[in-house]
Formats: sequence, C-alpha cells, structure tokens
Amino acid sequence: MIGAPMRIMKIVGAIICVLLQIILAPYITIGFAMPNFILAFVLVCALLEPSNPDYILPFVLGLIFDLISAGTIGALTFVCVLFTFVLSKLFILINNDTLFIPLALLALGCFCSEIAYGFLLILCGMDVSFLEAFMYRMLPCGLYDTVICLIAYPILLRVLSAQGGPGDISILS
Repeated sequence: MIGAPMRIMKIVGAIICVLLQIILAPYITIGFAMPNFILAFVLVCALLEPSNPDYILPFVLGLIFDLISAGTIGALTFVCVLFTFVLSKLFILINNDTLFIPLALLALGCFCSEIAYGFLLILCGMDVSFLEAFMYRMLPCGLYDTVICLIAYPILLRVLSAQGGPGDISILS
C-alpha cells in the first residue's frame, strides 16, 4: 500500500506537471518538439515505486493530456498506463540498485513511449508518413522527455528519501 506522504507527493507532482504542460510547454518548443511533462512524470513515478505502481494516476494524467492536446483521445492514456506497467516490471526484473539502471530505463521508456504514441496517432488518422513523424516528432520529443526525466528522477528520489519515501532508496546514500 502506498503511504500517505508518497500519495500526496504524487498528487502534488501531477498537478505541477499538468500546469507545466499547459502553461510552459508551448513556449519551450524546439522545432516541432514539445516537452511532455506529464509523460515524464508518469515514467519517473513508475520507477520510484516499481513494486506497487499506481495505474490510476497515469490513466488520469494521460486523459488530461489527450483532452488538452490536439491528439486522439485515449492514445496517451494507453501509452502512460502501458509504460507504467512495462517500466515497473522491467525495473523489478533487472533488480539493480545503481543509479544507471533507472536512468537507462527512463531513456528507453521515453523513446519507446513517444514512438508508440506517434504510431497510435498515425493509426488513428493523422495525415503524416511514419518516417516524417519519426524524424520530426517522435525522436526529438523522446529526447526532450528523456532530458526532463534525467533531471526529475534524481531530484524526486532525493526528496522522497529525505521524507522516508519509497522502500529502499540506497542509490543516493
């Protein structure tokens, strides 16, 4: 069961990410790449408590993103829930408590989730070729999201370890 401090931190973080997505993200685009703070937060949360992932928060955050963006409703919702499951299970399967493994999984998760999201948008009728979407949307957005995750994960890990947060956080000790 998730502790009350962890649940409160996730809700506060989710609210901050939604606000950043609405207010800040449109103004810090580079080319066609816009950061996805919501996806980055969901992936980071999947690795903060991999033994007890929360699937409601990724569902709600993905749905909020789908409603505020021009994409297909349900596409990012599906991607968020799917990659929360996949990353948490991979992290448990690898069972390595160094800082490299979660950061590598976050990078892999960002790129794969952006590719899956772009593929779903193309399947749902977006009028663009896969190669064009890959080069101008999926790859740059995956890189942008990776940078956000690589910054957010150690910070959130440190904050949660200071509060007696998730399980065993021996990475930064």
